Amino acid sequence: MGICIDVLIVNWDHLMSAPGDDQRYAILHDAGLSVDDNEGAWPDRSPSVGRQWFWPSPPAAGWFGKFDFGDVGFSYKDHFAASEHWEAIRVFVPHAMRSAVDRFIDPLFWGGLEYMADRDPEGAAAHVSVVLPDAPSDHLLWCPPAAVSSLKLLWDLVGAELEALREPFERNAHAGSSRITSFDAFAGLLRGWGDVIGQAQQRGWGVVGLRC
Repeated sequence: MGICIDVLIVNWDHLMSAPGDDQRYAILHDAGLSVDDNEGAWPDRSPSVGRQWFWPSPPAAGWFGKFDFGDVGFSYKDHFAASEHWEAIRVFVPHAMRSAVDRFIDPLFWGGLEYMADRDPEGAAAHVSVVLPDAPSDHLLWCPPAAVSSLKLLWDLVGAELEALREPFERNAHAGSSRITSFDAFAGLLRGWGDVIGQAQQRGWGVVGLRC
């Protein structure tokens, strides 16, 4: 069955004002639940749900938003499958684009991708570094605003050229079982992350991912 992920963008100063990891986790967990539509709850979720944002009502309004990846991406398994697809196709992608995608998805796909340390970056992405602190217990992602700004630079490179990955994907993608059975599903997952990073960056916020 795997696990599902709740992704929130958050005002980092507000979050860090809570004393200790346990308090912060409780605040984030309660925030995610407060905007949960409870429709198609995990694991019996409707497969027709699309990507969407949920924003809180007062008095919580103003410090967080919750992103729902929809039918592809609500499960960690989908992100793992996307990383396998990328590993299968990346050798067929021009080096500069490869470096940009590597550096965009590596910090987002919890634990990184094993081949990253052995590759030399190229192109504009070579000048962008994303450094994430260790995530507190039970968090799948812990991305402060400084890292969000770097990820936004990488997404600007990736998003503009995403269609160039279609042919390598359709010819060489990993054949394993998952909901990511097409390039459009793969690209949709990356665009979801691009939306998350873009919304956080324009507010100067961070991004967190919680087990749900």
